[in-house]
Amino acid sequence: MTMRRAKDDGEAVRNQINLIDETTSKRFYVDAATPCEANGTMVITRDVIDPARAIHLRDLSDREVVLEGDASCAKAFVERCARTRLVIKGRVVSESVEVWGCEGVEIICESAIATTQVDDATEVTVRHPARRALGAVVFATSRDVGVAFDDEGGVVQRLDDHGLAPGDHREIPQFISRIVNGEIMTERLIRGKDEYPTTERELRASLGASLANEHLDTAPARAELRKDRGNVAFKEGNVAQAAVHYTEALDLDPSHVVALCNRAQCFLKLGEHEKALADAERAIEVKSDYVKAHFRRGLALHALERFTDAVHAFERALALDPKNVQAKDALRVAEYAVVRSRRETRT
Repeated sequence: MTMRRAKDDGEAVRNQINLIDETTSKRFYVDAATPCEANGTMVITRDVIDPARAIHLRDLSDREVVLEGDASCAKAFVERCARTRLVIKGRVVSESVEVWGCEGVEIICESAIATTQVDDATEVTVRHPARRALGAVVFATSRDVGVAFDDEGGVVQRLDDHGLAPGDHREIPQFISRIVNGEIMTERLIRGKDEYPTTERELRASLGASLANEHLDTAPARAELRKDRGNVAFKEGNVAQAAVHYTEALDLDPSHVVALCNRAQCFLKLGEHEKALADAERAIEVKSDYVKAHFRRGLALHALERFTDAVHAFERALALDPKNVQAKDALRVAEYAVVRSRRETRT
């Protein structure tokens, strides 16, 4: 009995997968020519659609399409529609909806929908009965994508992708919104070395910071990895190689303030004082309160015999970090150099 049940379950799963895989060739199209009620509503019942087929709404305007509770379909697509509502009461086998090229579309999920994907669209709202029913909304090249929950008054909450810059990515940047710790969180989707889509937060949680950096496919992450390699080379005494790694990091992320400051330190040790000064000053432009940058700027200025400027740089470092022993010592040396230089000038 157990073996028979397992066999039946396996066949059921395979059949379900087959239904999903065949959706591209087996679709139930709803377009402007499809008959509807006088109010613009079309109701899809079990007598109308085969569960092996996907619903595909396309080129609709000012319409409402309802998948009734007794109906079932493999998947739902909404393409190039405007001011259109898709009400899902019946079962969607894949629990997924794809929306693209649309404007003013509302997806009302009265049954389980795990993923709604939105591409190249404007003003798309995904509505669920409750917050706990939201699986994921994945979106790209879209504006004003939002979610709403009936038990919270149905107020639309726009999904915010501000500040999630795509960086250097091999694909069009995608964002994913889900419930995390009871709140809606929007994150940028990335692909690691294994090409599996994830988020930086999840990757760092599962792999740790160092391994995560190796898997991340963004320019800032790759820059961080090059910076780490530079740190290792510097600690091993290979200053020239460290400078190469920091340069690689800056090629990927020109505003990486730590790489700038660390390369300045390399240039100081290599006697390239003008380059060290340029890197330190660039680091200060990026982060004006970066103590190390002011300190290394002072060292570069001192090496260039610009002693008065060096004094000002060390004073600035101490203003930011009054307990910095290195800056205190360097300031005393620079002040002495100023006095000595003035004496030599008089003689």
